[in-house]
Amino acid sequence: MAEETQVLVKFITKLPAHLKVPETPVAVPASLKRYGLSQIINHLLALDPPRPFDFLADGELIRKSLEQHLLSHSLSAESTLEVEYVPAVVPPQQKSSKPLDDWVSSVDATRAASSLSASPSSSSGPIASGSYDGLLRLWSGDLQCTATVSAHEGGVNCVRFLPQSQGDLLLTSGKDRTIKMWRVDGAGGASPQCQLLAKYRGHHDGVEHVAASPSGRRFVSCGWDGKLMVWESGRSVAAAAAAAAAEAGAADAADGSKKKRRVNAAANGHAGNVLTAAAAAAGGSGGLTVTEASTELLGHLHCVSAVSWPLEESLYSGGWDHSVRRWDVAAGVAVDTYNGSKTVLCLATHGSSPHLVAFGCSDRAVRLWDTRGRPGSETMAVTTHGSHGNWVSAVAWCPSSQHHLATAGYDGAVKLWDLRTQVPLGSLRGHTDCRVLCVSWMGRVCGAEHKVVVGILVRKCVCALLNGER
Repeated sequence: MAEETQVLVKFITKLPAHLKVPETPVAVPASLKRYGLSQIINHLLALDPPRPFDFLADGELIRKSLEQHLLSHSLSAESTLEVEYVPAVVPPQQKSSKPLDDWVSSVDATRAASSLSASPSSSSGPIASGSYDGLLRLWSGDLQCTATVSAHEGGVNCVRFLPQSQGDLLLTSGKDRTIKMWRVDGAGGASPQCQLLAKYRGHHDGVEHVAASPSGRRFVSCGWDGKLMVWESGRSVAAAAAAAAAEAGAADAADGSKKKRRVNAAANGHAGNVLTAAAAAAGGSGGLTVTEASTELLGHLHCVSAVSWPLEESLYSGGWDHSVRRWDVAAGVAVDTYNGSKTVLCLATHGSSPHLVAFGCSDRAVRLWDTRGRPGSETMAVTTHGSHGNWVSAVAWCPSSQHHLATAGYDGAVKLWDLRTQVPLGSLRGHTDCRVLCVSWMGRVCGAEHKVVVGILVRKCVCALLNGER
């Protein structure tokens, strides 16, 4: 019998010292795949219980045998192959779900801390969701509904928290052509309250998506009218809303006696339906009304379906005109444009790699655009990374990893990707005859050993998905 081919492998890692093996090259069978390599690392480290590892060669996850990897990259079997090992990501599993009364369109779980967090003592904020019944809901980390607010007539399209630096402020947008900014009082408690601070009116059709700038002092909105508008937000607007409410309350108190003298018996029967400006603001049905955006970005020819704002000076948008655009916010112009052949339904960027844009399209493909190349050159390439069985409806970048994405689609699947391989790390297909409309990562804790993906299903259900150990 022919002797099995051996390959010299030098194992390296960026993990802590207690998880490092000697970097002396060792001879291993060329037929080994990821599982066999993981067994070697566990043996060398004497880990009990064993831990799963993934392996990178030249920045690419190894998904074939070492021999196949060498052949596909035209490498000699006599050379020493440098392989980096990293913690593996376990495929996602459903953890819990909650039935709702209507389709759920948007979710933001970035303020919530996973129960599996490496820092359980850290405070946990709520999960926010919006649905087509017009309700904004707040949830605890274990998916207990803690608050319900009537937010938009006709349905909520998007919910997004502002950055923590701006306090507990939340944006919602809806089919009623408005955006609203709310303050979540008692956000970390069992019974949070939502107070409406401001209404933004400027769109002529449903507002599909909103995204806050990194500072949270501004946000961008987009919608079916093809408009892309930048607005002021954050603490300054919240302070202005509080000042307006106080002024209205003072004015109301000053002429209160005059109003009382004019109230007759018939009017007394309807007095309970009248709110002062101050009471309306405090009760969540008033607030400031903002009608002028600070900037309008012109260029899209159809519905703008998605936006992302990774840097203060630049943001991204995508829409039904088959384009993804990068905008210089100060100049108000598109500095890069990718023109495809299919509708762009969703997009996401990562704060530590703002030049990379992941977006999903109506042709079922997940694409990645690296904008560092020159406009019009071949280096401004858009690569197709993976696919769903139907439209890709949502994409979310893992806050603590620039390599990991979660996507959702009209095929009812939630998929977890590592951009260093074309094969998904896992796919959850427990949703039959339905569409998944949105997906979010739970929390923003870097270095945590576990992450939780929260998916929202079009078939009236909030579902938490555990993607396991890294």
